[in-house]
Amino acid sequence: MIEDPRSRRIAVVADSLFEERLDELRDGGWGAIQLPPAEADAETAQAWLELTAEQVAEYRRTGYEVTLIDDGNWREPLAAALARLGAEPL
Repeated sequence: MIEDPRSRRIAVVADSLFEERLDELRDGGWGAIQLPPAEADAETAQAWLELTAEQVAEYRRTGYEVTLIDDGNWREPLAAALARLGAEPL
């Protein structure tokens, strides 16, 4: 069995911040989930956020630490997607 190098920590990161934070997250042992770009069409963004919320809920359920590194574009829509799953916002 291979040990997970992320140390059971996941950062949900805004697209606009993803590239500049990726090395820091990797060096800190964090896995990353990228949020949609601000210019994504509504249907794509909604599907992306729903999938992200499902992943976040599962990571939390299995004991991962999950944090949000946001630029303000998706905090509320992601919180709403998490709420639909019965999960707390990030």
